[in-house]
Amino acid sequence: MMNRRRRSLARKQHGFLLIALLALIAMGGLYFFISNLTPELLQARRQQQTSEALTQAREAVLGYAVRYRESQLATGTSGIVYGYLPLPDLGSTRNNNQLTDSSCYGKEGCEAYNFSGNGINVTVIGRFPWRTLGTGPLRDANGECLWYAVSGSHQRNQPDPARPMNWDTLSQMDVVVANGTAAMVSAVASAHDRPIAVIFSPGPPLAGQDRSASATDTVTECGGNYVVGNYLDPVVATDLAGVTNYLAGTTNSASGDTSAANKSLSAGGAINRRSDGTLGAGSCPPNDTAACTIVANDTGAAITGEQLFRTLRGSSYFRTDINAMLDQMSTCLRDQIAAGSALSLQAPAATHAEKSVGRIPDSSCYGNDSNPLGYFNNYKDQFFLASCSSGSCLNVSVDGVPGSCVGALLFAGQRGVKSPVPTDSGESLVQLRNSDAVSATNLAANTNWPANYLEGSNLTSFITEGQISFTGPSQFSQVSTSHPANQDIVRCVPAGPSLTVAAPVVAASAGNIQLAAYAPATSALTLGSAAISSNYGASTAALSACAWTPETHAAGTGFRSYFRFRIRKVGEGFTFAVIDGDRNAANACGAARQHLGYSGDSGNASFPYIQWPKLAIEFDTSRNCNSGYIDANGHPACTFIEAAYTDSNTLSNGRNDPCYTGSCGGQIGYNNSHHVAVVYWGYGSALNYPTQDDNAHDQADDNSGATPSTPMPTDPSPRPGPRNPAPVLPYVANPATIPGIAPYDRMGNTDVSQREFHARLEVTRTFTAPVDAKDGTTGVQVQFWIEPHSAKSISAMTYNAGSPPTLTVTVTPIDGVGHGLSTGDTVVIKDAVPAGYNGEYPATVIDANSFTATLPNGTANPGRYISAITWTKIDFFTDQATVTSANHGLINGNSITIAGAIPTEYNGTHAITWISANSYRFGLELNYQPGTMAPAIAAPKALTPRAIALANTTRPMSVLDATAKPLVSHAATIYDEQKSACAASAPLCPNGQSCGSDNMCYQPSFRNLRLGFTVAERASSSGTARGQLIEIKDRSTTWLP
Repeated sequence: MMNRRRRSLARKQHGFLLIALLALIAMGGLYFFISNLTPELLQARRQQQTSEALTQAREAVLGYAVRYRESQLATGTSGIVYGYLPLPDLGSTRNNNQLTDSSCYGKEGCEAYNFSGNGINVTVIGRFPWRTLGTGPLRDANGECLWYAVSGSHQRNQPDPARPMNWDTLSQMDVVVANGTAAMVSAVASAHDRPIAVIFSPGPPLAGQDRSASATDTVTECGGNYVVGNYLDPVVATDLAGVTNYLAGTTNSASGDTSAANKSLSAGGAINRRSDGTLGAGSCPPNDTAACTIVANDTGAAITGEQLFRTLRGSSYFRTDINAMLDQMSTCLRDQIAAGSALSLQAPAATHAEKSVGRIPDSSCYGNDSNPLGYFNNYKDQFFLASCSSGSCLNVSVDGVPGSCVGALLFAGQRGVKSPVPTDSGESLVQLRNSDAVSATNLAANTNWPANYLEGSNLTSFITEGQISFTGPSQFSQVSTSHPANQDIVRCVPAGPSLTVAAPVVAASAGNIQLAAYAPATSALTLGSAAISSNYGASTAALSACAWTPETHAAGTGFRSYFRFRIRKVGEGFTFAVIDGDRNAANACGAARQHLGYSGDSGNASFPYIQWPKLAIEFDTSRNCNSGYIDANGHPACTFIEAAYTDSNTLSNGRNDPCYTGSCGGQIGYNNSHHVAVVYWGYGSALNYPTQDDNAHDQADDNSGATPSTPMPTDPSPRPGPRNPAPVLPYVANPATIPGIAPYDRMGNTDVSQREFHARLEVTRTFTAPVDAKDGTTGVQVQFWIEPHSAKSISAMTYNAGSPPTLTVTVTPIDGVGHGLSTGDTVVIKDAVPAGYNGEYPATVIDANSFTATLPNGTANPGRYISAITWTKIDFFTDQATVTSANHGLINGNSITIAGAIPTEYNGTHAITWISANSYRFGLELNYQPGTMAPAIAAPKALTPRAIALANTTRPMSVLDATAKPLVSHAATIYDEQKSACAASAPLCPNGQSCGSDNMCYQPSFRNLRLGFTVAERASSSGTARGQLIEIKDRSTTWLP
């Protein structure tokens, strides 16, 4: 036993000796390798180490810039564009990092939150903020942590609101080099090439530099201190002819105002100074007898504006923002031109016989407060517009497709080589966008010289009378060989407004009406008859209307849409619809009543029914159900007729709308059964007549009214349409699983002030090309959010003369909550009668329910405020309208003129009969009920953070507000559309279609989309006012490629 242990121990000892011998050999080899490296190789290795650290740091700074707008959004700050860079680390005692920021408070490596002395145009130098940028401490070959300088033009904490931030923003720093003279000379070709940031390797200390540990700042990682001159050179300020890599005279020489003179920096490594004062690059010459000293050894990596925006251009969010701005401008400009509004083009502006040209004018429609927030002021100098003197005079080719347009919107993009080549020999061959003169003979500023922005035929047509051709891609894209950085982006401004109304003229007792109207001057869509007159006496089948985008748009991977709407008078409801643009023109529209203009067929040949595929968000404010029977599961059983097509059947078939209130046998706790739902084009079973497609919500059907109903049948066809989502009853507020249909009582609230909303729809589209064309499908994921806009009804309002005059306003509180304003807020007053009260005014709070609104000087007294009008039918006597107007001061026989009231029947001049100090009446003989006039509304102009997020369609809601749950959500599969039989020989199918194994051609569904709104009404009766009024504005859509 003992011998075996000895042999085992001997083997182990031999093993250890072998390992030790191998380690000695390896160490010896390494020593031999290192000792035989030449000084040149060692220096090259050191330079590589430093270069790698500088490169990693530069990439981290660019990464910060790419994420900057999103990081600001995450903190609740909106409207900050890309282009800003972090501040340096100025030391834990100076960074002012917040106590709540546990990742940086009191720690080194963090960018300064702010610091004393910071301001506009302050350039800052400090240590590289490695903790903020997530790199860990980055060191050069000498073991020193890196340093970092950021130009006052680009530092993120104090942006200059008067200076645009884009690819043309000039830096306030310069890089200079030694060239054998007594001066340092600039190394940049033009002002646009100046660095916006420089990252430094400080190198080994020079004589006089003190790098001992700070007694006040945390330096456990990098050591040393935060005095810039102890790391960056020269030690003596005059050694580099006055150039220093620090800013003397400030705390730690770390910051200074560089607006008057650019800050020159030396970043080329070692610089020697000879006894005659000349400066040379590199070490002192070895065989030179003249006295020579190394006075600087800082090596730097510069970041230019071109590098920054080349990186940003690779960000899909940045490209989305630019394209969203182009979309909004195109929409607004076509509406302004359609409305006949004058366009005040900005310099360089010119008028030709056929067109006017210039920079795009300012407009609240697409200004800095429009999405993408903050972009317009920073990029408006890049936009140029050509607008026809009359008609569609311009030939605009967009993405290779020619068109006749009333305007051409041009986005200049980044700088490039001028095309055509300038004929002025003194003019730069490359585009310059600074304040200098174009040349000695052309004193125009570069910023007002079109050749510095536009190229080719776009430039020629812009500056030449009689030239009318513009061409280019529609989308701002990544730079490629086919899409250079200076590529002009071109948009056609088509003739006509941005919405096409498909609304028949309907004869009613009080005159003709249309249920949809679009005002391009205000970009406001009105749905319903109440703003015109009563629909009493109108044909029930004719009471529907639609409004569509005139052009279709490629569906891509989907879109995000926002709009703001008010239901001023409750009726049947409306939809926001997404229809197949390949099958439906802008005159398509559905049937009346419960069809909401979306489903069914109106029977009007001028307005064909909306063909599938389609989907919509339904805002249903009138429950349709022909049976009071409730099945064993508590589901309402509504009659759904599927009979031979006639007008009456189409308009009387049941909607199977869910019951969310106790009044119809459903759950208790809801005031009405108004709901929001995702709808498609059927209820799940093949219909005998596709034109009768109905938005039944996949509920059980029961025609007997006596027996428990059974689930609605499944469509037996091999290519069924998507099944409308079923209601979940009883409904649970804030459900874990978002349903496809949900109650939304507030749409039918009795107080009109509660019926204004912010709405957002996100549709994600997926299409995968199938192996067999007959198996092609498109998937859609639908998510919808809605947020009410805070407002209160105005019970009393009086005018107070003065300089300036004011209004005293009292609102009606709801559940104990008054106006919710703070002094200094801007309040919006609307729907007032007289209309002279309407406007936006600064508010001063009196109490929870009252405030004063300051009017502009010279504003006249609008007259007596009317808070309500009701109508009463009186048999055998004149019908009476009763007016509520606090302290009206009228007496019997006085005449009062009412204008702007809705219902419109109350407008006109009337002789009144006094009732009380706060009310009076007048005769109004009608054979129908007009309805009640609601009071004016007071609402804060400012949006809530949630509403701001909903309106920003440039980002998904999951990024803007991850806590915001959609109200409804649904996913569906849509089969490709089956077309005609395949041909016997090539081409087997028309362009865009593919032949399936069943010898039929198929076309992808939802390939091109048209967006719009649909509405319908029921006719009023002598006792019931059924017209409605919905106002829609602030529409915006971001399309996803």
